[in-house]
Amino acid sequence: MTVNILLRGHFKDRERDGFTALLNEKLRPTKTFDGLQTTDLTDNLEDSNNRVITERWNAKENYGKYLQSRQAVGTLDRATDVCRDAPTVSIFSIADASSC
Repeated sequence: MTVNILLRGHFKDRERDGFTALLNEKLRPTKTFDGLQTTDLTDNLEDSNNRVITERWNAKENYGKYLQSRQAVGTLDRATDVCRDAPTVSIFSIADASSC
């Protein structure tokens, strides 16, 4: 089942650019990870320290393997270090809205 991942975080003051550099470094291999369909980075126009990453995966299991690989190399710890609070991750199934 295809899933959407929503990762939300609020940066500490003056940490946004550091996170952008981290993403530029780490997203290249992410784009080739088995099961990833798309990744989008969205900035909040009302709060420049708020950013959302949305990803679409072929299956929750694909995302789980990806997440484990990121934990193993410390990427998640680096991302958490630049945030005020721990980022939140939500996993959503995709409903067919054509019949609504």
